Amino acid sequence: AVVSTQSTGAAAMDVLKQHDALKNISQMPVVLIPLHFDRDCRHVPSTKHSVVLRPFVTQDFMTGQAALPGKHLPMECVQDIVKQVRSVLGISRVLYDLTDKPPGTTEWE
Repeated sequence: AVVSTQSTGAAAMDVLKQHDALKNISQMPVVLIPLHFDRDCRHVPSTKHSVVLRPFVTQDFMTGQAALPGKHLPMECVQDIVKQVRSVLGISRVLYDLTDKPPGTTEWE
């Protein structure tokens, strides 16, 4: 799981760099969660995981907003991130967290 988290984080950051989009966000936690959406529940438990992306825009890390696709990050960049992250072995689905702070945290808890 650690390797998958590192691989998905690296893939997402590479795409942000390619699109010169790092300057648009303050941070982007990449969280691996044990959910496999694309399987028949009658089969044995899955070993696949899903990934949650949480790009975040803030000035002070006390308050902030989710980086909105098409506003803070170009849609093409978001689509390329999803494509790259889904190419990591063992990834089922990519989710995008749109929670502002507050009520959320700058991390993903």
